[in-house]
Amino acid sequence: GLMGPIKDAKRDLTISSDNALPLIQKMVEEGPEKKANKPKQIIADLAPQFVSFIENINGASALPLLTNLEDALEQKEIQAYFVDSDTEENIKTFGWAGQILNANDMQDYLMIVNTNIQGQKSDAKIKQTISHQALLEKDGSIIDTVTITKEHTGISGEKLYGQTNIDYLRIYVPKNSTLLSAAGFTWPDEKNFRVPENWYKKDDYLMEKEKEISIDDKTGTRITEEFDKTVFGNWIVTEPGQTNKIQFTYRLPFKLEPASLPSNDWKKILSPLGKKLANYQLVVQKQSGASSDFESQIIVPDDWSPVWRNGDNFVLASNGASMVKAALPKDKIWSILFKKK
Repeated sequence: GLMGPIKDAKRDLTISSDNALPLIQKMVEEGPEKKANKPKQIIADLAPQFVSFIENINGASALPLLTNLEDALEQKEIQAYFVDSDTEENIKTFGWAGQILNANDMQDYLMIVNTNIQGQKSDAKIKQTISHQALLEKDGSIIDTVTITKEHTGISGEKLYGQTNIDYLRIYVPKNSTLLSAAGFTWPDEKNFRVPENWYKKDDYLMEKEKEISIDDKTGTRITEEFDKTVFGNWIVTEPGQTNKIQFTYRLPFKLEPASLPSNDWKKILSPLGKKLANYQLVVQKQSGASSDFESQIIVPDDWSPVWRNGDNFVLASNGASMVKAALPKDKIWSILFKKK
């Protein structure tokens, strides 16, 4: 919108904010350059015009451009990678590198990662809701249940968008979490898989990053360790007009124990709440480029009560707290303090 319409003389196209996405996508998927194995040549051809605009940008356009760029980086619509290690480390500190966050040993953590395999552009028609529940037991152990609902709003047969959505879904949780149950999966037809050739070799880098722990006998859920997280992975196939639900239940690797208040200023602020408090924190990461709604419930035993909370859409209740369903535009963290009655 800031540049106004731009002309692609090579293809005799005029590209504006209204038609940019469908027009470029059509060229990428159906254009003549796809046959030459250069499906995204149109983007390379247009790049000099974008560079020229940025180099000669006026003051009135600079501020909205920077605002849009900041929003896109924060909401993980854009990721950056630099070969220079110092620059890359700086990008990571801003949260622009798309890396999986390091949670501490006493934090709950969740990230849902969808991988579209032969589903064409059907992801654009998927409405996903992530429902999280943390159940605190009397001994302080925590059982999480995560339900992922996927609604395919595409029309069967519609080009690109009306295809079957074939998703290998992974759920990243705190390291050493224990899978208790899982359900709702659908496997692609066996004819879609090929047996590896005898000469194929396992990739050393991938083996370093992804360590397979086991396969769940009942559901075929693959359990791995990746990026200092435990990961549960399985298939979900959703046809146009269909809604599917899958669910994982697992025990966290730590217990929530009331502890003495921290010293100094925090002790003065929190002392009216009680001498010993337990702190539950939930870190949720958004998959880059994906859209989801998120909701959560934290349920505690009768002899526990919530006394303080921090985070968007967070409401305290007598038996815990809840997060109202809302879009998950970026990585978020929620905190809640409990005390025993």
